[in-house]
Amino acid sequence: MPRKTNYLGIDIGNGNVKIAVRDASGMRFVSRRLPDHMVSEDELVSPGTMAEFLKQVRVEENIKTKDCILVLAESNAFFRHVTLPPMSEEELRINLPYEFRDFIDGDPEEWVFDYAVDEIVYEADPDTGEPTDKVVQMELFAAACRLSLVDEREEILRKAGFRLRIVMPAPMAYTRLLRHYYQAYPVLANNSTVFVDIGYTSTSVLLFNGVKFQALRTIDLGGIEIDQTIAELANVDRHTAATYKFTNFHGMLDTPEVTAIYDRLALEVNKIVNFYNFSNPDANIESMMLVGGGSQIPQLVDTMRESFDLPVQLASVMFKSDARDIEIAPSCCLSYAGLLEGEEM
Repeated sequence: MPRKTNYLGIDIGNGNVKIAVRDASGMRFVSRRLPDHMVSEDELVSPGTMAEFLKQVRVEENIKTKDCILVLAESNAFFRHVTLPPMSEEELRINLPYEFRDFIDGDPEEWVFDYAVDEIVYEADPDTGEPTDKVVQMELFAAACRLSLVDEREEILRKAGFRLRIVMPAPMAYTRLLRHYYQAYPVLANNSTVFVDIGYTSTSVLLFNGVKFQALRTIDLGGIEIDQTIAELANVDRHTAATYKFTNFHGMLDTPEVTAIYDRLALEVNKIVNFYNFSNPDANIESMMLVGGGSQIPQLVDTMRESFDLPVQLASVMFKSDARDIEIAPSCCLSYAGLLEGEEM
């Protein structure tokens, strides 16, 4: 029997790179802060420097696994749930670009299109109601990404000592995590869930009905606002302020100025949730999962929990038992989802 391939999950954000590793030593997460100005608005400023940085992380963290699954930020890929009539794989490859005609610009040849099957719907027997062998429609998860971006990321990872095997858009990564979670808790499979990814430069709010992606909204507010506020209050540089943030040095996380940021973020997320519930009265959100670096700030998590009349949890509750209680697990949600994708291939 061939040896099962091990995979890494990698998520390169605006402020940190996160890697999910399960090897002979067990399950672990690696999170490293990126040097300033390496990433700007989800674009790599210096691919060569990024390759050297990732190589250094690989060596220092003794990461032996090379095959990896890279999760792309929401801004780097388009993702849709589409319903299509039955067609062959070749026909699907031809038609898939048309599903993104309102989103992409330029020559479709400059884009990579891919899909994953959500459900194949069969015609029902009129007498018994049982499904027949005749396919009537296909429910698919579809994604589009610039070919140049995929090539760039593959070259960066190759120079760092990794082998890129799969590229996943962030919404697909959350879908993978939801599928895994619902296998353990099938009673929840029809719930609507919102993921709130409190990142470094912004916060992403993603809405799912079951495992089906519904909508994405971005809030221009993230951890950098907290760092800048602490830097001003303590009269330190932003790097030092970031260390104050995660240690609550001098009680900075409890100051009125920083608390006001939590309140602003909760208010903006509340607007999105209320709008979604208003627009979809039959699919009210039953749970909220917190992701990203902001999910490691207890005061911010408490504010989110106090601001909503629904369960607000850290997304790590959806992880397997060996990963669930690792301290930085919630901030490594996307890299973990990439790891799951590899393990369940």
